[in-house]
Amino acid sequence: MELWDLLDKDRNPLGITHPRGRQYPMPPHTYHTVVSVFTVDAQNRLLLTLRAPTKGMYPGYWEFTGGSGVSGEDSLTSAWRELFEETGISVDKERLVFLDTLREPSAFMDCYLCLTDEAGEDIEIILQEGETVDYQWVTFCEFETMIHRGLIPPPCAMRYGYVKQLLIDIIGDDAWLQPMAEEISTLENHSKEKDHE
Repeated sequence: MELWDLLDKDRNPLGITHPRGRQYPMPPHTYHTVVSVFTVDAQNRLLLTLRAPTKGMYPGYWEFTGGSGVSGEDSLTSAWRELFEETGISVDKERLVFLDTLREPSAFMDCYLCLTDEAGEDIEIILQEGETVDYQWVTFCEFETMIHRGLIPPPCAMRYGYVKQLLIDIIGDDAWLQPMAEEISTLENHSKEKDHE
């Protein structure tokens, strides 16, 4: 059973753990650590994975890497582990750049950026069984289009909006330029193929 370390509203450890699962409501006014990782390739494209259709929340939605920290882990270790578990990407922890923290209703959401030196096509992705069933690399403009089309879970869209300016500051605003018409067509065709699977 996965256990979380519980924190107070100021992120001080409470010295108690809590089991993961919607059947185990968290005690009032407690929080746990959650992480998100924005993985960006050498062409400034964002890695998205497709949530398995068996997932209890947001099945069949596209998302960036993320998950809960487990008991005994620090935030950076949680981000590193989630990235490896969900995508098979193994990097030195120093490659994960901390962006910011959002305090959500029951969690402290720590956001990280992982910049790779390779094009996405040259990176081997190993999907996590039971968690993800597909992946794609998209431009940030394409990602924002997917948000407006309802293909991204609202919590992911909110987290992206919170750190977008920080991403721009690090990556450069060229990554947000409008894609060429053929790129838009490719994205639409890919989405139509998914709809018919």
